[in-house]
Amino acid sequence: MKSELINEFYLLQQSRAPYDYQELLDEQVYMPIKKANRKMTTWISKRGSMLMNLDAKLNSSMKHLRKKYLKF
Repeated sequence: MKSELINEFYLLQQSRAPYDYQELLDEQVYMPIKKANRKMTTWISKRGSMLMNLDAKLNSSMKHLRKKYLKF
């Protein structure tokens, strides 16, 4: 009986290959981190683009106002 349990335990350990752990890590750890990173980078990119467009528009408006009202 004891040798059967040891043999069963050995087979159980062999069945839990490193590939299973890697797959588990991928699903439960790496994929959520990748999703969060992708979400943050797209958010930062969109915000940066919006700010750059706003800056260009502001500079254009300021240039126009300087030419119109500040004639030296």
